Amino acid sequence: MKQFKLEIISPNAIVFEKEIDLVILPGSEGDFGILKDHMPFLTSLRVGIVYIYLEKKIIETFLVTGGIVEVSQNRCSLLTEEVINTNSVSSKSKTEESSNKDEINLKRLKEKALEKLYYT
Repeated sequence: MKQFKLEIISPNAIVFEKEIDLVILPGSEGDFGILKDHMPFLTSLRVGIVYIYLEKKIIETFLVTGGIVEVSQNRCSLLTEEVINTNSVSSKSKTEESSNKDEINLKRLKEKALEKLYYT
């Protein structure tokens, strides 16, 4: 499958940077997917899950609290204030301290997400 570069950037770090096949993003008007050679555009995101695919399998998922996505020349850049890797939260190989830290961050993000629900 054809690939393109995805970057997920928060104010603190580049969270994800890799060549992928497909990404599904939580757009403010609904979820949408990006493949290689997608037309250029700029749009906003709502609170939701980002699904990243490689070789027809989900390799990563992230919870974002909104943000901006730019697609141009086989490059997709997601800029967000807060992002957490949902795979790392459920990992049992983490130490108790970092697991508690992830749980606190996830709880804070969920509370923030509930404040921004569109259909309440």
